[in-house]
Amino acid sequence: MLIDSVEKMLLESGFLVSSGFGCFDLMAKKDDPMALKVLMNIDSFTHSEAEDLKTLSCFLGMMPLLVGDRANRYRLEESVVYERFGVPTMSPGTFECFVNGVMPEIASRRGGYSVSVDPEKLSGAMNMADMSFAELSGASGLSRKTLYKCRSGGAVDGRTCEEISKVFGESLNVAVSVKKEYENSAREPRSCLKKNVSRQLTRMGLAYSFLSRSPFNLVIREGGAIVSVVSHDRKRLESSAGVLQQLEEGFGLSAVFITAHGSGRSIEGIPAISIGEVSRMSSRDEFLRSMDDRQF
Repeated sequence: MLIDSVEKMLLESGFLVSSGFGCFDLMAKKDDPMALKVLMNIDSFTHSEAEDLKTLSCFLGMMPLLVGDRANRYRLEESVVYERFGVPTMSPGTFECFVNGVMPEIASRRGGYSVSVDPEKLSGAMNMADMSFAELSGASGLSRKTLYKCRSGGAVDGRTCEEISKVFGESLNVAVSVKKEYENSAREPRSCLKKNVSRQLTRMGLAYSFLSRSPFNLVIREGGAIVSVVSHDRKRLESSAGVLQQLEEGFGLSAVFITAHGSGRSIEGIPAISIGEVSRMSSRDEFLRSMDDRQF
């Protein structure tokens, strides 16, 4: 029900939405594309799912977000950005505000909540009021050390921002940034088929990463991004075709199946290439041409 609610919210806000499973439940695109995991209890979010979401961010340029109602010991508060395994996390209400352009200003950190004053807004307000740090300290009751921390953009408690805002009659808070840069935490493939695929992709100079909890288990970065399922099980490939087709049509991704044995030129409209064929290819260009030739 929560996934359906979030999907409806996105559609009503003009997003293109695609369903998934595993590390993400929804992908959404309007301006910046997002990969969303939606859970009632965010403590059930696993490290493996987080690593896959961050890998999607690296390879597909999608912002990873976790949306949930509560943790084991508390409900998620509104206008607060939490974090689980490095993935920004927020309540459904906060997320609804976020997708409609109202950015949260409070971050949950170890030891409590924190906010930040916008240094440029603070300097501008002080100039307009012709106020020194000594005068602002006297007017707000805050130490100069705290005010200098605010000017440098350091995180402070909510009361500090409130006292500064009272002096100038406006909020000077800066929104919490939920956009992060993630490094690829490449995983070693386990099956013989995936190890062979890994060798061939490396030989052709393609950047790639395997996933463990996703409708597709391989992402390749080449111009645009390629999503793939590597498997010897035709039913597994067929069951993934619908999701891959949605990502091709709505998100500009390319899709390919890499199979253990010949399975025809395509499966459910997705190009299919056997590992034997891949091993005989001399370059990445030949691999890409083969995908194009089998595209329907």
